[in-house]
Amino acid sequence: LLIIGTYTPDMSFPSTGCIVQERLGLVCPAVDLQAACAGFMYALITGASYIRAGVSKLALIIGGDTNSRIANPHDQKTFPLFGDAAGAVLLEPAPLDYGILSYNMGADGRGGTILSRPACGSRMPPSADLLSQGLQYLHMDGRSVFRWATSILCDSVNDVLADSGHSIDEVDLFIPHQANIRIINAALDMLRIPRERVFSNLERYGNTSGASIPLALDEAVQAGLVKRDGLIVLSGFGAGLAWGTVIMRW
Repeated sequence: LLIIGTYTPDMSFPSTGCIVQERLGLVCPAVDLQAACAGFMYALITGASYIRAGVSKLALIIGGDTNSRIANPHDQKTFPLFGDAAGAVLLEPAPLDYGILSYNMGADGRGGTILSRPACGSRMPPSADLLSQGLQYLHMDGRSVFRWATSILCDSVNDVLADSGHSIDEVDLFIPHQANIRIINAALDMLRIPRERVFSNLERYGNTSGASIPLALDEAVQAGLVKRDGLIVLSGFGAGLAWGTVIMRW
């Protein structure tokens, strides 16, 4: 199984998943999953569910976005915040007390307008008028996004901790979506998570959307911060509004 979490696919169809499948020479189902910055978490939870159900033996989960194609280069409030990147993980079966122990995944379409790209879909196909208005670019209500993201990050982390029977003190490493350092720090303060148990690389890459969590996870592994038997919490959130959080045993 191959799932790509992206909101900047190469084209409407075929899916980027099928393009990657061909380039890797794989023989498996392949599909894109669109949940904006929560795309990797949606793909991760979906792939893990296929593995746990015995439907797939392996699942390649990719998160990647080219934000430079959809951010307005003339908007200095948003353009400098984003980066382009991709990251991947390979899932395989694990004992019940390893891998994903609990997850929380959800959406709230009522907040869709606070973070969107209005044009260049089938509802508003590109035209000279729409392009002149800049509707082909990402539009964000920063204050509303900050309030919602801080709240949902705290709620979803607390939900997976409660469901798995673990406390914040037992978690070895937290890796949140690298959206904005103010969002991350505000949530950490509310959850009372020490900074030394949180991995962040936001200052190097900016917000890479669907790629931010696998990119951070890889760097945390390379830095020796992810250890065998360690408890890790991954949490993503983004446009939709959509979110996904897991607690896992490495």
